Amino acid sequence: MAKDLEDCSVRIPLQPKKDVIVVANEPRPPPYQVDVKFTDLCYSVPDRKGKWKEILKDVSGEFRSGHLAAILGPSGAGKTTLLNLLARRGIRQGKSSLKGSLRWNGASCSEHPDLFRRFRACYIPQEFALMPLLTVKETICIAARLKLPGNTHNAKARECIVQDVAKRLGILDCMDTLTSRLSGGEKKRLSIAVEMITSPSVMLLDEPTSGLDSTSSNQVINLLYSMAQSGCTVVCAVHQPSSQMTFHFDDMLIMSQGKCRYCGPRERILEFFKDAGYACPPFYNLAEFVLEVVTGQRGGNYEQLCNKDSVENKSIDDLKYCSVPSTDSTSFTQSFTKRYAISQFEQMRILLYRAFICIFRDATLTYLRLAAHLVVAVLLGIVFYDFGKDAKTVQSNIACCFFFAVFLFFANSMPAVQMFPVEATVFLQENKNNWYSLESYYITKVLSDLPLQIICPTGFLAIGYYLTGQPIEVARFFQVWIICTLFTILAQSFGITTGASFDTHTGTFLVPAFNIPMLLFAGFFIKLEEIPYFLRFFSGISYFRYAFEGILQAIYIGRPKFPCSADFCYLRDCDRILGELDMPSVAFSTAAIALATWIAILHAITYGTLRYKLYLAER
Repeated sequence: MAKDLEDCSVRIPLQPKKDVIVVANEPRPPPYQVDVKFTDLCYSVPDRKGKWKEILKDVSGEFRSGHLAAILGPSGAGKTTLLNLLARRGIRQGKSSLKGSLRWNGASCSEHPDLFRRFRACYIPQEFALMPLLTVKETICIAARLKLPGNTHNAKARECIVQDVAKRLGILDCMDTLTSRLSGGEKKRLSIAVEMITSPSVMLLDEPTSGLDSTSSNQVINLLYSMAQSGCTVVCAVHQPSSQMTFHFDDMLIMSQGKCRYCGPRERILEFFKDAGYACPPFYNLAEFVLEVVTGQRGGNYEQLCNKDSVENKSIDDLKYCSVPSTDSTSFTQSFTKRYAISQFEQMRILLYRAFICIFRDATLTYLRLAAHLVVAVLLGIVFYDFGKDAKTVQSNIACCFFFAVFLFFANSMPAVQMFPVEATVFLQENKNNWYSLESYYITKVLSDLPLQIICPTGFLAIGYYLTGQPIEVARFFQVWIICTLFTILAQSFGITTGASFDTHTGTFLVPAFNIPMLLFAGFFIKLEEIPYFLRFFSGISYFRYAFEGILQAIYIGRPKFPCSADFCYLRDCDRILGELDMPSVAFSTAAIALATWIAILHAITYGTLRYKLYLAER
């Protein structure tokens, strides 16, 4: 590993020439120099009493390219809110009020809401979601493959960048550890590593040192400082940094009570506060001194500090914009039209690879679910052994078929609603940081789920169908398999839809609550003709009804009379058996089409939900 690192001279980012593949000893592309300026930002949200709570009050300031800036202030000062506004996240029309001006290199974000992605920016929140079943190395490598195009970076170059980033962040020792087993500090450093791959132009970080010890914190700040020196605009909200960390900050924005008390170079901050009657003791931590001032713990003319003009006293050097074309120019539009680094096909290929890694390592959604299908099939075979061959046990066999549908639904919907919210959080985060498109992710999600959606019902039926004595005919078995497979896909789709729309706790409650009516009107508990007229609509949309009826039609239609082991059996004729249940009410093909239609509807809802969440996040 040491030898590999010696070969990887990835230190000072430079722009690779066009159409030239970057080899192992060539560096990453440089960050695009961006200056962020905001003036009189006001942000309010409604509280429970119907009034508006003002979170930010006339906040003005500037973050310059090539500078490491720190947002400092007590809890509740508005640091995270300001970062969210800079990243254009969490702003909901009608549910919040935003005023003021935000400009990137002179371009207004209100006129160009896609500036965040166009300027190759990234945002790392305090709680950064990671795929729990990937190792550290796999996480960084997949990020590199998604963010570094193959026509400019070969495999060796990407490997060198991965090793270099891991070394600089001090996570080389845990490269083979699953992210779910990392400490809080290691997760924090990994979240920074995956975004450092491409040397972003603007990097916004919320509490990047929280959960880290002093050594790791200094290591992270040193790394952010080196990124800023390469031309990146680095802004981080920090909480009580050490003196050593504070020394690396080029600029500081001090906030309290939603207002900006100072925004400018670190070396001028003491002079600024001294004018208001606050003198920092010798050898005292600058950050602690500032926090004590803005929280009223030090004597001085705080009113004078609060009343200082928010623009004239910022002590920022006159900004000279770098030679970057404006957003109205053709060159700007052409340079940043492409949102993703690689093609959609490449995105799907890499995401499919990642998905199968997670599937093979998922003990709950893969092995436990498959084992449950096999165990329950054996249990059903023991309880209903050969019930399908005797007219005496027809009613019990019908109950067995209904249980087939009930088990397949809940065994596949509940794990999905438990697991998908975590995956959806990762997707939303990676999409907003321009890793891949929603279309690529969703197509990959559908394709990667198919193998288990076929294997589970197939294994279940291979055991349960034979042991319960159903007719050993290829055509009938295939028809039952079609219905059960479609119903399994529908069940997992329902769980994913619920998980995409609600949190885990709400979804766990809604899945059984929503499906009680579907079960009630399936035709097992009450005949279809006995359902009140005004409630028959529910029977018409019940996917349990179509699954149940499809299985019964496959098993009973066209069979000769059953042998009877009792003195008298009323239900020996298959037409009578189905007639007692008011079946067939639809053709078998109609039942299959109804299930396929429900699958399409659920996927459309899931896709629309994810699209809507992206829309809210990008407004």
